[in-house]
Amino acid sequence: MLISIDTEMAWGAVHRGPPTRYHWPEERDVLRSLLDIFDEHDVPATWATVGHLFLEGCEQVEGHVHPEITRPDYAWREHDWFHEDPCGPATEGSRWYAPDLVREILDRPTRHELASHGFSHLIVGDPGCSAEVFDSELVAARAAAEPYGVQLRSFVYPRNAIGHQELLPHHGYVAYRGVRRDPFSSEHGSPRPMWRLLDRVLPNHRSVVRPILEGDLWNFPTTVMYGPDLRPGAAHSWQWQLRRRLRHAARHDGLFHIWFHPHNLQRDPDSALRGLDRLCRLAAELRAQGRLETMTFGTLADRLEPMRTEATT
Repeated sequence: MLISIDTEMAWGAVHRGPPTRYHWPEERDVLRSLLDIFDEHDVPATWATVGHLFLEGCEQVEGHVHPEITRPDYAWREHDWFHEDPCGPATEGSRWYAPDLVREILDRPTRHELASHGFSHLIVGDPGCSAEVFDSELVAARAAAEPYGVQLRSFVYPRNAIGHQELLPHHGYVAYRGVRRDPFSSEHGSPRPMWRLLDRVLPNHRSVVRPILEGDLWNFPTTVMYGPDLRPGAAHSWQWQLRRRLRHAARHDGLFHIWFHPHNLQRDPDSALRGLDRLCRLAAELRAQGRLETMTFGTLADRLEPMRTEATT
């Protein structure tokens, strides 16, 4: 079982427009509640964290904001990529910096992994992001994590816009989060919605998710995003389906990989957190029975290392 959490605060919304729908203090509260749940069940998570959140603050250099970062050339972006960056000290409750949260994740008894979500939530898969731009982001993200003794080994692409994977191993990455292929598409790519609907209730062996080795990188595809179906009246049924999917993955020795942003839980945080608590409790029970392991990206990549070595020799 993998849990990956996109931890990005303002950086996930600023390039979409004014981040008015995000509630920053509540996001911190949700994150700490998540940490409590993970500690209770000893379930580690992979926290895909924007590098800028590691900073205690930043300032302009000769009038330039983060001149070490090569700028993307997006057709949809009018201003400089760092136009909204306040370039000041980190303050309590800041949505641009979160060193307090980074330290709290590291200080918890559960051994979580801090992964990279880029330095500034760059949309890597967009044509406006060149290899040179992405390379400069990877360098900056690593520099931001170093003061904490964190070695970034796993990458989660912002908005799951995947690109330039060949650069990741050069910066020490061993794994990234991939996008799940639809197992119920025909040979010509057309969907089969009835099969997909049936699979939600009675999981099919075809829908088991498995790690994919791509050269020197492991691709860990997602099983499902947690959050979209948490509207009133649907949450209980949907969370039951997730627990059924988890048992299905354990039965078939597959990968159950759930992901979300902390703000995805804010519509009904109490219900969302209860659902995750039940899911983690079930994972702990399956783990105690020897039917499941709960890991981070890095620990899973290490576990699979013999397979990678065998494939490259």
